Order: sequence, then structure tokens, then C-alpha cells
Amino acid sequence: MRKANCFVYLVISLTPFSALCQPKVDVEKEKDAIKAVLEEEKKGYFERNFDKIASTWVQKPSSVKMFMGEKGEYELFGWTKISESDKEGISKDWSDYKNMDVKYSDFQFSIYEESAWIVYKARWDWIFKDQPKKLEQTRIMAFEKVEGKWKITLMAIYNIPTEKQEAQKKEEKVRK
Repeated sequence: MRKANCFVYLVISLTPFSALCQPKVDVEKEKDAIKAVLEEEKKGYFERNFDKIASTWVQKPSSVKMFMGEKGEYELFGWTKISESDKEGISKDWSDYKNMDVKYSDFQFSIYEESAWIVYKARWDWIFKDQPKKLEQTRIMAFEKVEGKWKITLMAIYNIPTEKQEAQKKEEKVRK
């Protein structure tokens, strides 16, 4: 009995010291590394470079990409579906990417040793058929560290309607 008590006291007394031995996460460094992944993914999108986009993702069946837009929710489960959709998306000529920009802001991070969650805003500006367009998104993303590098494992995108879309919705309600 006495040996058991000594063991318990030993474990309890060493617990604070074991926490000191755990590697500390340099949160600011990890934030910068995650933002660099976002910029690399964006660069791949604008350059229509699938390999660059793919390099930012965890390429496993557990990866998820989903969108919520005016047509409802669109879900892609697994790297195979995500990659097929991305290849198709960047192959379409629906807009001139030279006249398109997206800026990221309002970041909220939860960073751990091997995983991270972030929420942020993406504000898009572009020209389509000589008309300026705007779109604001809220994005929720999860990252995993793979071989020491952050990679996207979840991307959930929620579109926030522009003023024009809101006005059209109000007009439609009045008509009903």
C-alpha cells in the first residue's frame, strides 16, 4: 500500500514538470505558415495550376470541401472528389482571372501541435461582362501537419449575399 501511495505522489509531483518538457507551439509562426498555405492555394487557383492547389491539401478520403451558396449546400467528400471538382473548376473560362482578386481578413485561429482550425473572411472582387462583382465568404478550415507542413483537410465556404442579391430576394418576396 505504501509503495502505491509513493508512486501516486511521484506521478502527481512530476506531472507539472512533464508539461514543461512538451514542445511549445510558436503560435505566430504557425499562423504565418497557415496563411502561406492559403496564399499558395489561391495562387494555384488564379494560375489555374492544379498541382499547386493539390500541394496544399491532405490527399486522403477524409478530406472535405463544402460550399453553401444560393443554390444550397454542395459537398465533396474525399480527395478524389475534391480534385475532380478543382480540375473542372479551373478548366472553365467563366471569368478573366486577371480582373479578379480575393483578400483574406478577420482571422480567428485555434492552433495545436499537429492540427489547426481557422475562421476568416474572403472578399472577392472581379469584373464579369464589364460589370463589377463582389462576394464575401466566411470560411471555416481545418489543417493537419503532414511531414512538418500545414495542409488543408477541411474547407467549408459560406457565401454572404451581396446587396444586389439581397435586393433581388426582397423583390421576389414582394411579388409573392
